[in-house]
Amino acid sequence: MRWCCCCAPPARRHLSAGAAYGLWAMVPLAALAVLLPSPRTVVVAEAVASGHIGPLLAVPVLPFSGLARVDVLIDLWLIGALCCALWLCWQQRRFVRALGPLRALGNGCWQGTDVPGLPALVGVLRPRIVLPAGFHAHYSVEEQALIVLHERIHLRRGDAWINAAVALWRCLFWFNPLFALAQRCLRADQEFSCDEAVIAQRGDARRSYASAMLKTSLALSPLPVGCHWQDTHPLKERIVMLKRPQQTPLQRHLAGVGVTAAVLLVSTLAWAAQPPQPVAAPVQNNGRITAEVDALGTATGDVQVRAMSAPVYPGEAYARGQSGKVMLEIEVGMDGKPTAVKVVESSPAGVFDANTVAAAWKWQFNPAMENGKPVAGKVRVPVWFDLDDTTHPDSAGGS
Repeated sequence: MRWCCCCAPPARRHLSAGAAYGLWAMVPLAALAVLLPSPRTVVVAEAVASGHIGPLLAVPVLPFSGLARVDVLIDLWLIGALCCALWLCWQQRRFVRALGPLRALGNGCWQGTDVPGLPALVGVLRPRIVLPAGFHAHYSVEEQALIVLHERIHLRRGDAWINAAVALWRCLFWFNPLFALAQRCLRADQEFSCDEAVIAQRGDARRSYASAMLKTSLALSPLPVGCHWQDTHPLKERIVMLKRPQQTPLQRHLAGVGVTAAVLLVSTLAWAAQPPQPVAAPVQNNGRITAEVDALGTATGDVQVRAMSAPVYPGEAYARGQSGKVMLEIEVGMDGKPTAVKVVESSPAGVFDANTVAAAWKWQFNPAMENGKPVAGKVRVPVWFDLDDTTHPDSAGGS
């Protein structure tokens, strides 16, 4: 979002207002890209151990309060999102009620009372162009046509739906102070691009269009879902932009291609920046992996190991005849599944860590019971990676 706020002004100056508005598409697309499966890569040649996991011990667990803190944060986020949604709904309802009974006009528009913020495109499911009372008396015929054209461009492009999506995102990310700034910048670019589209169709009416902007009463009542000329829009910059020479069709086409390429590039980079998922290339060997589950501190109850699959023995370590040990600290949830896995100690450092952690996330436990209810806790699991010296080709270097 911050990147879009910084890049929009240069894009307006060197490309077009429409190009600056189109760059905002990279925000939702990048957010969706990180939800896709992360890229897979083969880090090292892996070999699956043919040994066993054992012995499996009864594990006492300590109560863990981390889940309670997570629940509190989730509750706070839900309360904030609900309050933000109620506030935006109240603003929208107040604006719509202030319009009074709407009267249909012959040109497909509607007329309401003379309230700040009109003319405007109001609504999402049934968006309507609402004009204020006295509209025909306050504006000249040419100015009226330009204002209606401006709102119809908003309607045709689906800007009301975009603003509704932004309002929804604002509720989800109410805690982010940058989102309010990004929303103002987006709405400004939305108006800039709409002004540019009007001038592209009516380049001979720049003076009348600027006059209509100055006559329009600035909005004192916010409209979360809709399009109107708000007081937060840089009116002076909008009028100055009308003096810019009109772009040729080729320039508009090249700007559109550049924006599309930039949006796709940023979305792809957002997807590629995710931590890669290692893909093992299994090769059978005679490595032996042993794990032992120990109690961590004073026990409040016992937990039984439900399922524990062997980690993958790294192929490079096997080829070098290398053995080692990884000490894990695992936070076990009330459902018996790991909620956090941390490497406390490893020897040699970094050789077996990744494979051991990846396997630990798949382990399952029967959680300890306290007062007849499952409780969360922690366990400490040392995992040894050993080699069968009788079958390994480099037995002289094994341990």
